[in-house]
Amino acid sequence: MASMRGRLAERLVAAIGIKRRLQRIAQVDDDPVALQRALRTLRRTDRTSPPRRVRRAWGHEQFEVDGFALHLLTARPVLSGRVILYLHGGGYMFGPFGTEWKAVATIAAGSDCDFAVLVYPKAPEHQAPRTIAVALQAGEALGRRYGAESLILMGTSAGGALAVAMMTAWREQGRPLPARAVLLSPGVDMTLHHDVGHLENGDVLLSVDHVRSAGALYAGSLGAGHPTVSPLFADLAGLPTMHVFAGTREILFPSLEAFVERARTAGTDAHLVEGEDQQHTWPLSPTPEGSAARHRIIEIIGPGGGR
Repeated sequence: MASMRGRLAERLVAAIGIKRRLQRIAQVDDDPVALQRALRTLRRTDRTSPPRRVRRAWGHEQFEVDGFALHLLTARPVLSGRVILYLHGGGYMFGPFGTEWKAVATIAAGSDCDFAVLVYPKAPEHQAPRTIAVALQAGEALGRRYGAESLILMGTSAGGALAVAMMTAWREQGRPLPARAVLLSPGVDMTLHHDVGHLENGDVLLSVDHVRSAGALYAGSLGAGHPTVSPLFADLAGLPTMHVFAGTREILFPSLEAFVERARTAGTDAHLVEGEDQQHTWPLSPTPEGSAARHRIIEIIGPGGGR
């Protein structure tokens, strides 16, 4: 059962009306002018560079990866031996958010890692092939600097699915793979072909219409069911160890259960970390449950890298 603070946070999110705003995008996704107007409103909360509090605590370098910003935050005074590449959420259309910077900084500090945040290309201006290509370049640049075996992928929602697309691409190319991946409510099925009607009313962030609309805008001509867009349908063999965090009250939960099971069947070491009575991306939330999840992530990717 969620804590009192967790319930209050859930009610606040519902009162702000984020779900309604995301549904609005789905309603106008065939009208370019109305879509851009809705996106401009939502993108006002994007934090595309580190907040001041994070910059004060970390050394900061900004690089350009094919025209897109890659922020590297390093533990002073020297590089750590490992780096987390964080891929933010936002339905492929907006982000990152201030809560993400703070949460990832906490996780990186606790696990003795540097961290990098890629502000990747967004839909509808860019589609999956472009976004994945830029993310691969960012990962390879960090791999050259730290070593692929010292690279940890971490992604939230859309960013979690992007992390899986990166790993499958590297596997196909015969490139070295990262040490592991931590995926927070990844959007592994943008078609939502599982029955989630029993979950939709209780999910305070996501709706079926929004997820499918975001998937179509991001996929472009590939289609939302393409394995690079919906990695539930990808070949999941030979990937690094994955820990998948899934809230039991989010509409993505059935697809995340299926994703972990498919990965295990393919021989990949995959773990489902269930957030009982939790919402989409709860490990980022300023609640006792969010704090406990962040501590669990630190245990996973910390010096021992335990399970």
